[in-house]
Amino acid sequence: MAIYHLRLKVVSRALGRAPKPGGATRHSVVAAAAYRSGERLYDDLQGKWFQFNKPDVVHTEIVAPHHAPAWVYDRQSLWNMVERAEKRVDAQLAREIEITLPRELPRDEQIDLVRRFVREQFVREGMVADIGIHEPHASDGKEQPHAHVLLTMRYLDASTLTGFSATKEREWNERQHIAEAVNEARKRFNDTGLDVDREALEALEAQRNVNVWRKAWADYANRALEAAGSTARIDHRTLEKQGIFRTAEPYLGIARHIEKAYVYLKDRVTNWVAVKKRTALYQEVEAYRLRDPVKVADFLLRLSDMAEDFAAQFRKPSAIPEVDLER
Repeated sequence: MAIYHLRLKVVSRALGRAPKPGGATRHSVVAAAAYRSGERLYDDLQGKWFQFNKPDVVHTEIVAPHHAPAWVYDRQSLWNMVERAEKRVDAQLAREIEITLPRELPRDEQIDLVRRFVREQFVREGMVADIGIHEPHASDGKEQPHAHVLLTMRYLDASTLTGFSATKEREWNERQHIAEAVNEARKRFNDTGLDVDREALEALEAQRNVNVWRKAWADYANRALEAAGSTARIDHRTLEKQGIFRTAEPYLGIARHIEKAYVYLKDRVTNWVAVKKRTALYQEVEAYRLRDPVKVADFLLRLSDMAEDFAAQFRKPSAIPEVDLER
């Protein structure tokens, strides 16, 4: 059945943790694009190629405003120019939208649905969108089609060396008047706790960019499902708002693979423990050998005989009692 899933996050240079010795010192939007597209891309600033094994990528394309220059449609050039436009070590490089696609639609209609949603909601505002559609297998064995959309955070500007405007478009994060109104309404509701102030806050929250985009995706998907003759529908609202009284299931992400990995990890860890113990025994025996080689050799021979006697007990045929058949 069709399910609703839309998640937004920002691709940032910040690593979020201390770098490992010899490891990456920052994130790269070129690497992010390589992973989502399944292409091999070169990061000019780091002097590195990025390539990932992504056999589940079934479609990629770049959608840009009508005045965009030709280099925008080359994935490697696009994201290297984005990297070049940002100077801060912790700069935000792109916004990503991850959306689950309805299984009820064939692939060409899924692609058309994503393309229309992205073009009308983001590209029309001036963003460049890099779309990658993946189709891995879900836990039920069927396809799990979903789209990753990387969005630029600056207007295209042919007058600059980087091809992007000198400043980010902050309204793409949040419209300032909406952000101020939401803050005021939240303060008022926190002070009063009245239902009327809660409803006013919810009405303003619905106008935030993230919630506008969440509702828009449900509308686009439901229209596509209806046009395809499907009765399935998705809903961006919480279960409580839908009148459904059950606990929402948590998003598992990579955790859903843990069960499959358990057996593999168990075997690997068991083997690792055996090797560690065997190595420790060898080291201990070697220490004794250096002290008294003759005594250690005698001990090992007796240990071997004991092991052979123990194994022989299991090789002896068990005694079968005689049975008097004439009774």
